[in-house]
Amino acid sequence: MRAIILALAAWSVGTAAADVQKVVTNLPGSEEFEAPEALQDMQEGVVWLDLTIAPSLEPSIEMSDGTYSDNQCDGHGPVDAKSVSVSTGSNHMLLEVRVGTPELNAANLVSCDYAPQYMSDFDPGHVTRVKGCYFAHATSIPTAVWWILNPLPASACGFGD
Repeated sequence: MRAIILALAAWSVGTAAADVQKVVTNLPGSEEFEAPEALQDMQEGVVWLDLTIAPSLEPSIEMSDGTYSDNQCDGHGPVDAKSVSVSTGSNHMLLEVRVGTPELNAANLVSCDYAPQYMSDFDPGHVTRVKGCYFAHATSIPTAVWWILNPLPASACGFGD
């Protein structure tokens, strides 16, 4: 895994910021049972992702210690995540985001952001946000595509140059 990340980082040094796809969207999308158009249009390569996820599509988050959290947003702020499995709203698109380490992938963050429209007696009002610089790779599986986003340094997306 470390060799893959280093190879992607080395490859990305020659990638111009103009080659970076920007995928900025909210989940769920506007069409029921479909992923938002920004995710459907994603191509393999370097991606700047900014994904805001409503509580109804709460992602599965693997914490940095290898455990899974079923209540990662009991407050607001950063989540110490290793990877995030995201429900895209479609059974035909799976999305796994591997966050990376803060030392090598400082632009990547999973957080619980304040969203008062979701506040209730049982929820502090939040959306989950997944943001950062990644290399997107698609794997076809029967009746679906599985996107795996591997972490890249911020410089691959044109930050910190």
